[in-house]
Amino acid sequence: MTTNFGQGGMSHSNMQDSAGAMTGAGFGISIPQHTPHIVHTSHVSTPEWMVMIDDLLSSTIDGAPDGTDADLTQCVELLGWYSEQARLTKGNTANQLFSTSAVQHSSVLIAIPIGDYVASLETKMYSGSNIAAIKLIRLANITDLKVAIQYITYTNCRIESTQQQLDKFILSFRPETRQNTIVQYNQDGSAKGNNVSYFDYTTGKIEA
Repeated sequence: MTTNFGQGGMSHSNMQDSAGAMTGAGFGISIPQHTPHIVHTSHVSTPEWMVMIDDLLSSTIDGAPDGTDADLTQCVELLGWYSEQARLTKGNTANQLFSTSAVQHSSVLIAIPIGDYVASLETKMYSGSNIAAIKLIRLANITDLKVAIQYITYTNCRIESTQQQLDKFILSFRPETRQNTIVQYNQDGSAKGNNVSYFDYTTGKIEA
């Protein structure tokens, strides 16, 4: 299931076309969304993805997955999200590595349920206030419930746009840094270690 955001490439307008399409940071982008395969509309399930935005959110899910520095009671279910990174180069037959290039990151789009935190997020956008950290956390059942198998941390973020679609709230934000942590496990469920990538878009610093 996806939420469609118009047509075209990466654009930076701040106009809304309709209730189902949004230009601006999300122009031309569809947000992949998790759709459980249970056909009954009244089913109950625990989240597979959650998001933490400073201490602005809240949920009834408890726990603190190892390594994430996240409190799940300060998260909400992440219904869908999208981001794109690129290092575009101009062809250089002599050496592709040193051809003209720049590392880029799109605005990050996330979809979450409507809650009492929506007004606080809108106020952050109106004021242009900094958000210290936004964490996207993927959970799994590996010898225990609510085990993090991936978490992506964005820091020093600014909310660029918001949109409400019935009981769904969609926002886009621009980060300064991105760290992607893949938690590795052996077949018996024991921890194997982390595989991490990091990039700072303000300094060009790379870590692995």
